Amino acid sequence: MSPLALRSIEVIPRVLLLVVGLLGLIFAIRGRAKGVSGLMVGAFAIMLVATAAGIAWQFVSLDAASWIRSNHLSVDELNLIFLAVAIPLDVAAVLSWLLVALAVVKSGRPPRQFGAPPYPAGYPMTAQPFGSPQPGYAQPGQQAQRPPS
Repeated sequence: MSPLALRSIEVIPRVLLLVVGLLGLIFAIRGRAKGVSGLMVGAFAIMLVATAAGIAWQFVSLDAASWIRSNHLSVDELNLIFLAVAIPLDVAAVLSWLLVALAVVKSGRPPRQFGAPPYPAGYPMTAQPFGSPQPGYAQPGQQAQRPPS
């Protein structure tokens, strides 16, 4: 197989990640109207940029052998170039996942105040006592009352 064909196959998971990132960005932007954190939008935007740059770098690096020949680069210099590209891409990926984690934590319910009821407002605070039983129904251990006829 040619190097281009191999690289195209290697890119398939990154393209899927690009699609998932694009869908996530769309849903995060739509969710902004519903109160979703802006951190999530930023996370997906960084993820898309980092993934697109990673895909582009895979195809640019196909010419690494010609760089060595034409620019008289040593293997150490080539490794330094690859490292200089890989570090920012990895930092961007870590940053995007960190922003996702922060957005998830931030989107959780706000902490309850001490003494605040664990139920929505308008509901009774305690159980209400039952009224008198309906005629014909008795409490356990009692005789059923008969309604007057």
